[in-house]
Amino acid sequence: MQAVAFYLAYPIIWLIARLPFPAIYFISDGVYILVYHVLRYRREVIFKNIKTAFPELSEKEVIQLSKQSTRHFCDIFVEMVKSTGISSQELHDRFVCDNLEEINAFAKAEQPIVILIGHQASYEWTMSLDDFIGFTTYAVYKPIKNAYFDNYIRKVRSKFGSILIPMKKAYHIMQERQKSKSDVGLYALVADQSPKAASAQFFTTFFDQITPVFMGGERISKEYGMPVFFLQVEKVKRGYYKAHFEKVTDDASQEPKWMVTDTFFQLLEKQIRKQPQYYLWTHKRWKVKPEDARRAVELSPRVPQ
Repeated sequence: MQAVAFYLAYPIIWLIARLPFPAIYFISDGVYILVYHVLRYRREVIFKNIKTAFPELSEKEVIQLSKQSTRHFCDIFVEMVKSTGISSQELHDRFVCDNLEEINAFAKAEQPIVILIGHQASYEWTMSLDDFIGFTTYAVYKPIKNAYFDNYIRKVRSKFGSILIPMKKAYHIMQERQKSKSDVGLYALVADQSPKAASAQFFTTFFDQITPVFMGGERISKEYGMPVFFLQVEKVKRGYYKAHFEKVTDDASQEPKWMVTDTFFQLLEKQIRKQPQYYLWTHKRWKVKPEDARRAVELSPRVPQ
């Protein structure tokens, strides 16, 4: 069934990748109508998340924001598909970073670094920066259950040279690469993933809510004394994004526990508050509570005791 689903969808994917941008955004508008108004995809989850994050908003404002967020979600999907059919130069014109020289200074010094990313604006097109970075880029990702679609996603995300690492194996692979010292690695993690109850252990605050988090980025950066950056991505207009690397620390091993993780979530929240319509509100960020965890719970100092 996995193969059937993929090969039925593939002709549409192939076509979208080769259409001009005005055409793919026309398709995105149609997908939005289907997803939001017909399928009502995760509407209640989106409503609840937005109300939780922004309790001051009226019902009308929550609905408006949920529509904008879903429309952006559809844009991200077609932009990801379009990535396979876009030239390197065109993508670089659409996804611009203003301080790559700061990152490349570490590459020249043969100093590996960790980059933490959130599900804000364009997290898919960050791969385009690989062409301008003097590192071997290791991107941690969550595999898709359908092996055929997973293989396709891997192909898209590795187009510019990234080496993809499955989330469950990420820490051990990163550890092996650091021990071998065979190359200078940039380790990119989408760090606002939400753990399930079985794996939830660490909790911080995010939009004043106690939130389960992964700490892989902090763990590896502290172990090897790596610099850490937050990649801030802003949507300029439809199909155009601006990125900036914001330094969290020069040496994570010198920072107290939780500093890296807490700073990431503070910076991400600040970014989301500027453009809340471009965040991925479809996931149940606050479903798991400390009392639901099946492991010994550890709370950030930011969590009210």
